[in-house]
Amino acid sequence: MVQYKVITPADVPVVLALQARCYGPQFLENAQAFEAKLQAAAGLHCSFLALDEREPARALGYIISLPVQGHQLPELNAQALPAAARPCTLYLHDLAVSPEGRSQRVGAALLQQVIGRARDMGLQHMALVAVQGSTAYWERHGFEAVNDALPSGVRRHLSSFGPQACYMRRALRPH
Repeated sequence: MVQYKVITPADVPVVLALQARCYGPQFLENAQAFEAKLQAAAGLHCSFLALDEREPARALGYIISLPVQGHQLPELNAQALPAAARPCTLYLHDLAVSPEGRSQRVGAALLQQVIGRARDMGLQHMALVAVQGSTAYWERHGFEAVNDALPSGVRRHLSSFGPQACYMRRALRPH
């Protein structure tokens, strides 16, 4: 069984450890980058940690998201982020699931958590950057690649994720 909790700054060491298990070295972010994302979404409860109910200290996965304006997205490992004044999109920055969590469909459950939050906040879209060949996974969850329609500033931020990064977006329907 899995329990889900809102991520707080105290959880960042657990997030860093799980990130190191799930991502290649070119995608690892430091504690300050995670704290900046949590601060940009302070009080909005849109980042979650999945824990093994039998071993609560064992993290099975996490999802980090924050509200943004339009196609805004932070660069990889951004050390500071402003809170969005008029967000319309929930930017899903990071989803990491341990091998043990994958068999329990933790990734899909975490995604449903943030989709619910985005709808509760009245946001119209979700967006993300697909890395490590994950585009097909996100397409199965309703996201579509939109790299061709991006403003140059967004393309610059996207490039921080590497040449294979793909910006994807999904429209949200109300409940």
